[in-house]
Amino acid sequence: MSSSNTLHSGARVIVTTHKEDGASVFHSDRVVEPFSPFGLGRSSFSVFDARPSVPVNNLEEPKDLQKTLPRVPPTGVTFCVTNMAPRQSAPMHRTISLDYAVVLSGEIVLELDGGEEKTVKAGEFIVQQGVNHAWHNRTDEVCRIAFVMVGSEKIKLVDGRELEETVFKK
Repeated sequence: MSSSNTLHSGARVIVTTHKEDGASVFHSDRVVEPFSPFGLGRSSFSVFDARPSVPVNNLEEPKDLQKTLPRVPPTGVTFCVTNMAPRQSAPMHRTISLDYAVVLSGEIVLELDGGEEKTVKAGEFIVQQGVNHAWHNRTDEVCRIAFVMVGSEKIKLVDGRELEETVFKK
């Protein structure tokens, strides 16, 4: 898969639900087009589903979340993909969430605010607990990462201070 195809190609998402009698059915089978809020050739995002609270209502109608940045409601959950363009970075930021991530293709450098870095490759996983972090794609290939973001409590330090969200804007 070439970089240009991965960065701007849509993702097929199949959603299931139930009929009134409880039988399982397919709700939809669609392509979610990536959102590139920082311009073409930059990173793109596809938000597949977001729910306002957990536990979720599995009969709730899924929302159309195309052209939105991945954000998780404080008590909810979000499922999305980020396509990090080659030789691009996402600035240091913190979300008030517990993020489960899987690098699907390429590789990414995860940098923490203290300067420590880890390279995460395709097929490897991340459990990120509300830390301040930046992403760096230092390769010539797109890095595709799937995320499940779960709303969390703010981090409370021993001195009583709370760490705030520091997200970048489109």
